[in-house]
Amino acid sequence: MIAENIEKITEELARLEQFGSDIIGTVIVNRNGILVTSNLPLDLDDRKFGAMAATLYNGIETAVESFTNPEIKNITVEFENYQIVILGINERLIVASLLHLDINLGLILIELEEFILKIREE
Repeated sequence: MIAENIEKITEELARLEQFGSDIIGTVIVNRNGILVTSNLPLDLDDRKFGAMAATLYNGIETAVESFTNPEIKNITVEFENYQIVILGINERLIVASLLHLDINLGLILIELEEFILKIREE
């Protein structure tokens, strides 16, 4: 991935962060879990978070291979106070956002889908 693409992704990530305080942070990783860019809070290990997101995404992708149309729209994992939403950007990249639990998930998904469309334009 060339530097201009990473710069564009980082700019779009900053715009996504402006959506509000519902998004705690977001990472972009490749399918192997290697970190591309992140805006997670400093107290979270973005490399571990990204690797976990890629592992979850790849695991679900493998699990649904036998379905008729196995395209994954998103994966949501809820914890006691937080949730994680993971989406594929393209064949190489995954986006994972850490969110507060009591949010309007529909609005966040719309913002994430728009973010993905902007990234795909590159």
